[in-house]
Amino acid sequence: MELLGLVAGAFGTFAAAPQAVKIIQTKQARDISLTTYLMAMTGGILWGLYGWFEGSLSIVFWNGVSLLMCASIIWLKLRHSGEPG
Repeated sequence: MELLGLVAGAFGTFAAAPQAVKIIQTKQARDISLTTYLMAMTGGILWGLYGWFEGSLSIVFWNGVSLLMCASIIWLKLRHSGEPG
């Protein structure tokens, strides 16, 4: 079951990667919802804590990676919210 959790976590976590790549390529993030990624980051923290208390490596690991993805998109959003160029 832990293997299933690791595979599921990979898909769920890296679902945000295309968004990050698009922001990097276009240098535009005006239309990205900051609230969405702040909520996802909060959810990741809470799920990570849950996984820690349950002793679930897959939950802790992938939510840690998810936090990094969300933090990256938030940083990109704040950096590229103005005009392109």
